[in-house]
Amino acid sequence: MLLFVLEKILGFGRTLSAIVVLVVGLGLGLVVIRGLQGWVANKVKEVWEDEVWDAERQKGDETANSPTPESTQWLNSVLASIWPLVNPDLFTSLADTLEDVMQASLPKLVRMVSIEDIGQGSESLRILGIRWLPTGAAAQSVSVDGKIQSDSDDKKKSDRSVAGEGEVKGNTDEDAAEGQQQSAPNNAQDEQEGEAIAEGLEAEDGDFMNLEVAFAYRARSSTRKFKDRAKNAHLYLAFYLPGSVKLPVWVELRGLVGTVRLRLQLTPDPPFFALCTLTFLGQPKVDLSCVPLVKKGLNIMNLPLISNFVQSAVDAAMAEYVAPKSLTLGLKNMLVGDDFKKDTDARGVLIIRIKRAYDFKEGDSGLPLVKRGSADPYVTLSWAKFGKPLWSTRVILSEMEPCWDETAFVLVTPEALNVDERLRVQLWDSDRTTADDDLGRVELGLKDLMRDPHSNGKMWDRTDGLKALKAGEGMPGKIEWSVGYFSKSKILDSQLAQQTDDPSVQNTEQLRRKVHEESEKKLREANKDQSDELEQQKAQDFKARQDQFAISSPPPEGYPSGIFSIQIHQITGLEIGKNNKDRDDKADGASDEEETGESLPSAYCTIILNQQKIFKTRTKPKNSKPFFNAGTERFVRDWRQTEVMISVRDARVHEDDALLGVIYLPLGKIFAERSQINGNYPLAGGIGYGRCRVSVVFRSVQLQAPKELLGWDWGTLEISPQAHSSDLAHDLRGLRIKLRTSLQRGKMHYVKEGNDAKWASRHDRPIHLAVRKRYCSSLVVEFRSHSALLDKTPAFAVLWLKDIPDNEEKTVTLTVWKGDLKRAETRCVQECGQKAGTIELRVTFWSGLSGYHSKLASKDRNLADVMEVLDTANDSEMKEEADDRSGSSSDSSDSSDDDDGNDGKRLFKKSASNGSSNGGGKTADSTDDELATSGKRGPIETFKDFRKHNKQLNRRHRGLMQWKGARTVQWAKHKLEHGEQHVSNLFRHGERDTGVETEV
Repeated sequence: MLLFVLEKILGFGRTLSAIVVLVVGLGLGLVVIRGLQGWVANKVKEVWEDEVWDAERQKGDETANSPTPESTQWLNSVLASIWPLVNPDLFTSLADTLEDVMQASLPKLVRMVSIEDIGQGSESLRILGIRWLPTGAAAQSVSVDGKIQSDSDDKKKSDRSVAGEGEVKGNTDEDAAEGQQQSAPNNAQDEQEGEAIAEGLEAEDGDFMNLEVAFAYRARSSTRKFKDRAKNAHLYLAFYLPGSVKLPVWVELRGLVGTVRLRLQLTPDPPFFALCTLTFLGQPKVDLSCVPLVKKGLNIMNLPLISNFVQSAVDAAMAEYVAPKSLTLGLKNMLVGDDFKKDTDARGVLIIRIKRAYDFKEGDSGLPLVKRGSADPYVTLSWAKFGKPLWSTRVILSEMEPCWDETAFVLVTPEALNVDERLRVQLWDSDRTTADDDLGRVELGLKDLMRDPHSNGKMWDRTDGLKALKAGEGMPGKIEWSVGYFSKSKILDSQLAQQTDDPSVQNTEQLRRKVHEESEKKLREANKDQSDELEQQKAQDFKARQDQFAISSPPPEGYPSGIFSIQIHQITGLEIGKNNKDRDDKADGASDEEETGESLPSAYCTIILNQQKIFKTRTKPKNSKPFFNAGTERFVRDWRQTEVMISVRDARVHEDDALLGVIYLPLGKIFAERSQINGNYPLAGGIGYGRCRVSVVFRSVQLQAPKELLGWDWGTLEISPQAHSSDLAHDLRGLRIKLRTSLQRGKMHYVKEGNDAKWASRHDRPIHLAVRKRYCSSLVVEFRSHSALLDKTPAFAVLWLKDIPDNEEKTVTLTVWKGDLKRAETRCVQECGQKAGTIELRVTFWSGLSGYHSKLASKDRNLADVMEVLDTANDSEMKEEADDRSGSSSDSSDSSDDDDGNDGKRLFKKSASNGSSNGGGKTADSTDDELATSGKRGPIETFKDFRKHNKQLNRRHRGLMQWKGARTVQWAKHKLEHGEQHVSNLFRHGERDTGVETEV
């Protein structure tokens, strides 16, 4: 009985186990079947699409061989033949744009990304169809209310006859006559508002071709071999992770479908196409495949990290040209091969002078009988729609009647004109820890300023009431300011006489006559009435010849101020030099230059204008031929005294970015014969080698500013060792005087001599004071009296540095005042209290950085970089051919060594950041001479030699800095110093500086 029961139980257990195994097996089978179903479906879909496209190719080949070919098949056959022969370097700009998008949206895990290679493959793009589109209303303008205007109005108001001449023209003589007959001012204002047509909606003159093109691309089915994959369009990406880990990824273009509309402007000159405007109709569909570069790499397109990033970057790049956005290409310049500018993009410059503000709202409320309400005001300039501050005045603390008297220069760009921008002058109250308070604003239309006779070519003094952010709402207070628009100057007869492009043209009348004759010959075979087209062609040819002659002649002497454009194209042969011979011997067998590799630098460029860093490119990781094609435009006060430097650095992890080399461009020298230069310049003075292709162009504006306004912002103020006064109050005689700027101070002691009061510096040496932001800075002369606790200042004098020229000694007579010193040194006013006499000084403002700025450089990373570049330029003797400028080898507060004191112009010849005042100048000179003439090096001589050349060795990564550990320690020290400075700045009133412009 017991055995029977056990047998039943065991039998039931076996049945249960069988059921469990069956259920698990069925579940696993369903999972496998489901997975195989999806894989098979995707595989079948992929094979089906490949077969469909193969059939399309075969059909295309058959159609091409048939007597009646397809309308676009001949074009596809031409593309298929030419496509593999196209130089892949032509797609470098496309890769550059895509890399910008990727660099701007990198995840935190990735340090850098680079497109190290791009290729179009052998499979060409296919044209699915071409449709001709009518011109429509493109030849008619749209007014501000959205209505299409008549042809007569278009001809009268359009300024599109010449491509690129987007500046709004003034009224014609006929318009002016009509305007004089109107007595009511509101009618004239209505007429001007009616003419304010947005730049993008004006009629376009000339013959155009409008096409709609449907295109597609499908990669050929290939094996897993990379040799076959390379036949399709591809990218080679490199992601750089922390720890210098490089992740190479092969990106293959599997498919592309889209529709684009083209608008081609015709011209009678080869290549017969001037401009091409293109826009995509909807987002093009792009199919990518990403494969890691390993022997058996899986397709990781479906993994979120790589697929989403690459796909989003490509879609974002495509979205930049989807309607209503567009891309305009200068086909004529592209096909001819001129990839450099012949003119500046900016059309002119706005000059804004901020004088004072009053009766505005209190930013910081007061308490009755305890504290009066006040404000810490400053003014910013910006475009109303763009919003970003373009310029800012200084902050005046605790002042309800501020007087700045500062001048700004704002470039007028096509982007601002296209969107019908308005100039915004905004008053702010600065706060230390909270957001700044808006105290009101003033806005004026940009095109109104360009057309108005009060501001076109002259300064317009204005007093405007402040408005609130909400439309129609006012705010208390007014602001006094001046504004003027100055356009680019036309070519002068003096320039035509100096141009080398066509010696037969010597004046404007000869140029106009020659252009008209050539234009009439070009259109003599036209089969219809081309009177309008002829006038447009004459205007375009005249503008083109003007630009050509302008760049082949030096800038006009009478107009030193203008717009400077610089563009960095590419660096070739970039590499880091070796420190010893042994490492070079190991590479003797390599004959080809390496384009990518771990040992190559990750380069970026910075542009330094008048010793101020203004622009920084993006970083190009691990590349010997980095392509930048980036640049900027700036207003320069005087091209004859302007200096431009380009520094190329290697971006490193846990190290200060190493200086690869420097390019020095004194505009007074390079523009001596031409206004446009395009050349290759070697990198000098750093740890690397290479040549950088740079193009620069300068166009003068119709401005003749006083010489006091043509100086630099950074410099060193030299004060002669003696000061005199003949009418000073008797109670002030015998007091010592302290002279100070915002950065440094010096002092003079009273010298009893005759009836006049006289002061002299120690050892009768000149006083040198560092200056920054010179046009909003002042020299304060304090008369100091001794006291038991704190010295007092019973009287003072103020010299605003905007009132003296550069590099020229000037004797100034300053009024001595008894009053509020704090208000006098911040408010630029004529009366500062009770007059107590005058004092006479001899001062010279030496433009440029000097050794006196070295302490400030330790707190500012950008300034430290500039000082390093200046040291490199001085050591490499790049400035020997340039004019002597100011500088110093001393950072003493009130004296310099004997040699520097005798000749201020020699100050710049010394290292900009090296040297300090030492009393034993002759002993140091004799020691230097001994080291230079004697080859003997004992321990003492070696130590002296090391101290003398320590900075030069460290800058070239020799000496102590040849080891990475030492460079890392130096980097950590600098990070700590800048961190401390950043914390201290949190509790100060900050100014809205625009900072360094960046590419990304």
